[in-house]
Amino acid sequence: MDISFRLFSERLRRVLAGEEVMLSDAAKQPIHNLNAEVEIVTSWLREFEYDISCLLFQKIAEEEIDDPDLATVMHKINCFTYESEKVIDTYINSITQQKSQSRYNKDICDALQRLQSRITEIKQRVQQLKHIDPEIMDNFRSVEAESGYFPASSSSKNRNTVGLDDRMEELLDLLIEGPTQLSVVAILDSIGLDKTAFTAEAYNSSYVKHYFDYLAWIPAPYQYDPDQLLDVVTVILLPFSMLSKIKDKDYEMKKVILGEYLMTKRYLIVLDDVWSADVLDAIQEILPDNQNGSRVLITLTLIEMVTSFQFENGENVRLDIVPTRGPLRVSYQGWPFLILYHGSISLEQNIEEAIEGPMGRLTVISCKLPFRLKPCFLYLSVFPAHLEISTRQLYQLWIAEGFIPDNSEATAEKYLEQLINRGFVDARRRRAGGTINTCSVRGRCRPALLTVAIEAEFIFLSFMVSERKSKKNVKRINVFDKQSDFVHFVDDDSHMHSLLYFTSKSDHLDPIDWGIICLMLEFLRVLDLGSLVLIQYPSGIENLFLLRYLKLNIPSLKILPSSLLSNLLNLYTLDMPFSYIDHTADEFWKMNKLRHLNFGSITLPAHPGKYCGSLENLNFISALHPCCCTEDILGRLPNLRNLRIRGDLSYYQFLLSQSICRLSCLESLKLVNESKMPRISKIILAEYLFPHSLTHLSFSNTDLMDDPMPTLEKLPLLQVLKLKQNSYSGRKLTCGSDGFPRLNVLHMKSMLWLEEWTMGTGAMPKLECLLINPCAYLKRVPEQLWCIKSLNKFDCWWPQPELRQKLREFKDKEQYGVQLYPYGI
Repeated sequence: MDISFRLFSERLRRVLAGEEVMLSDAAKQPIHNLNAEVEIVTSWLREFEYDISCLLFQKIAEEEIDDPDLATVMHKINCFTYESEKVIDTYINSITQQKSQSRYNKDICDALQRLQSRITEIKQRVQQLKHIDPEIMDNFRSVEAESGYFPASSSSKNRNTVGLDDRMEELLDLLIEGPTQLSVVAILDSIGLDKTAFTAEAYNSSYVKHYFDYLAWIPAPYQYDPDQLLDVVTVILLPFSMLSKIKDKDYEMKKVILGEYLMTKRYLIVLDDVWSADVLDAIQEILPDNQNGSRVLITLTLIEMVTSFQFENGENVRLDIVPTRGPLRVSYQGWPFLILYHGSISLEQNIEEAIEGPMGRLTVISCKLPFRLKPCFLYLSVFPAHLEISTRQLYQLWIAEGFIPDNSEATAEKYLEQLINRGFVDARRRRAGGTINTCSVRGRCRPALLTVAIEAEFIFLSFMVSERKSKKNVKRINVFDKQSDFVHFVDDDSHMHSLLYFTSKSDHLDPIDWGIICLMLEFLRVLDLGSLVLIQYPSGIENLFLLRYLKLNIPSLKILPSSLLSNLLNLYTLDMPFSYIDHTADEFWKMNKLRHLNFGSITLPAHPGKYCGSLENLNFISALHPCCCTEDILGRLPNLRNLRIRGDLSYYQFLLSQSICRLSCLESLKLVNESKMPRISKIILAEYLFPHSLTHLSFSNTDLMDDPMPTLEKLPLLQVLKLKQNSYSGRKLTCGSDGFPRLNVLHMKSMLWLEEWTMGTGAMPKLECLLINPCAYLKRVPEQLWCIKSLNKFDCWWPQPELRQKLREFKDKEQYGVQLYPYGI
């Protein structure tokens, strides 16, 4: 509950250090005075961490508050933080617009003094606070000590379904051996089982895949309206060729078409994390019962939902008389339910007992995370449950929100690794080389995460609208569904820092909604409109002076105007992946805080010389037009680490080959050729001067005529090499002796004419992963490959019959992780 206050304390230190705006000594003084009082209160609140955790839990459980004094003080602190941020933002905005402090606003000075009086009063109240009942406090401490942190999961078996083989067998029996009638199998738990992982193991088992004709996992959150849920289900279940036929059909016709498609199929539909019986009503109306053993598998989040079910004798299920072993056979609206539960499902009314349950335990532990990790963890609640979160986007958002003290992606990655090691987050996919590419919140952690984030007034989620949930002190809004929801969550007094929009549809943004964003949300730091399509460059965006993170979808945008670049000087991330920019104003070179630049393609201006320096913070560009690879431009990007170049590489052969070496910090380089005369490549890789700092290198559509290996094998730090589609049009690859000393990953994709691949002694001594997909004429792989003891993953797609047979007969294929696709070994 004190997260926003502690973040505000850190922000004041950044303001005084000149990170957000340069202040005169006179302007700093009232902020310095305010900061001194805030830091005192912050230090005192650390002594009340358990009390605040207990207070938060009482709010979540809707218990009577044991300590109204602490509740009152925390409410005052939250209101103070919200209003203080607004004063500071107004002050910085006025300075930014005026370009000087000569008109130092007396009203703002008076407001800062009033805030100092209020924090002094709060400080006095904190001094008078007493700790909550020691017995309850001991309970919180014991839960934290006994539970520890949940172990990280690195494989399908290294997670909290280990030791539950009997329960898995029971679940499979319910799915396969049950009645012929369409039935629901529900997984319910009260002792911390990761229901999502448990369900996924059954869903991916060979028994289930063999028994059912059709399997589908419907992502949450679910729309409760049957018409909306039907749209989601049809998109996932029906083949693509049928979607266009039902696009304009009404509800009844869509249901008929879905029923006809599933009529001859035994299907399994999974709905993970079901919160409301309304979902059951909707799904029951949509799905046909073919009397062939089809199933719906759900995981229940709220234990109270089982009170909607009935025993065979017609009596409603009572939580206080349910036995401790399952499965439990009940019904809902005449629909057979088979409940597999783990532990007792009786409700605990006493807080001392409630904190021992999974929600209580997770709440306590998440409240007790180190402060650096706490806002990073709670921020994961902004992403939909089914979404694999891009770590690159996540790090940029954390930095924009002020959660990372040094604004470093390396630090952000360390924070994520700590959350993974504590068992709150799963690393879903890793990039070639080992860094995390996508992640997700663990299934059993998400209910506690959402609850804590909302009750602590950290975020307001559009799909959890409730009259009792106030958004008065909330600075972050996430919209999951219709874009019109903007209007309902914004008012004249809104002081929002973040607005994020997640949807799978590419709707067009209503100009009225855009007007609301610009007029009422002038203090935004994060604006991510996701897939919402803007017809043209939005007027008014240049007035959002405090923006640090901006993501827009404007396919028609060809020019980055000076008004955008000259006003949004606080931007760290500018992300417009569907825009192809032909012209960028000179003011680009004034954006010295810019770190991350992502476009379909962007052409940068020559450096204007006066009044502009180098962009020392810029570390990521995708995708730069090759005409910009001049000494004048690349020489002023001294800390660029990730670069993707896209365009006619043949035409700019000399410019590229001589200038890339100037990027002495470059680690990752991707070259994507879009030649105007394909198949007539003039790219001569031997003339390229690559920086020795390169660790990742990728080629696409380059149609190299000469063998690239003699040039690339000399790069001393290269760990990942990807030769993608049509990157090399020759027939032979030769890796010399002792070449590629640090290479871990090699991808060779769609090298359509490759026939022969040879390796010298000692080449690629650290290779771990090899992917060939496909090389249609390649008949053998080098024998030296089997001398590389580190090789543990070798995926070969569509191999020639001769190569496939040799790999089938290779006796050590398991040791080297050899897998053939799509036929298997």
